[in-house]
Amino acid sequence: MKILLTGHRGRIGPEIHRRLEAEDHEVRGFDLADGDDILDAERLARAAEGVECVVHLAGLADDRGRPPAEVMSANLTGTANALIAAEQAGVRRFVNMSSGKALGMLERMPPYLPMDDNCPGLPTRPYGLAKWLAEEMCEAFGKRTGMETISLRAVAVFDAEGYEQMIASASKPPRAISGGAWHMGVHLDVRDVATATVAAVTASNITSERVLICASDIADRRPTKDVLMEHAPDIPWRGDDSAYEVDPYRGLVDISHAERVLNWTPRHRWPGRAE
Repeated sequence: MKILLTGHRGRIGPEIHRRLEAEDHEVRGFDLADGDDILDAERLARAAEGVECVVHLAGLADDRGRPPAEVMSANLTGTANALIAAEQAGVRRFVNMSSGKALGMLERMPPYLPMDDNCPGLPTRPYGLAKWLAEEMCEAFGKRTGMETISLRAVAVFDAEGYEQMIASASKPPRAISGGAWHMGVHLDVRDVATATVAAVTASNITSERVLICASDIADRRPTKDVLMEHAPDIPWRGDDSAYEVDPYRGLVDISHAERVLNWTPRHRWPGRAE
């Protein structure tokens, strides 16, 4: 399949690029490092000509002290340009790299645990808000054009170096924003992001989907229930918790939707714990 991959030189782009090519896809990159700006709608439209799928990664990776208008422009207007370019090119599928912050993660505690894709969004910080609105745009474009859209809600992505730094600094990942809500011990290996993206490109029976992708365990040396009692003892629990007896470090994000829709399962667990 011919694929346009925006942001292919960013933090997660190279691994996704490599994995797509390993699956015999023909990948065309589009990255600011090469002078290709997603805010340049005409240039992006030309890049999309002749492709069958767009995988959209490009944008600003979190707020990181940037002006809100800059964050919104790159992540929202940039996504709109990519969707318009995909429509003009007759693209069949659009894979949008979203974020768990589209559900307000790190802004507030979830209304229940394990957190899943049905949790209400309503983020207010620029990055999360832009990601949530971009998901809304993807769904709207899909309904109007018939284009298949999948928004991957990746959480706290780490590569090997990132894991090493996190483990060296603490027994659990630091809060991304000072004063934010508990991070729930979420993490996700960049290699699992890549396999989820490949799965999103080829998954069948897709119309419009939003899926949380996360590691199956928490980034902590303590069992999940012990960590939960410390940070969120009063949050309502949904469903059967017997799986936490089988896997004491089981994560607090329900990824069954991603497993079902994408036929994908994360392979990599937190490397800071001997199991």
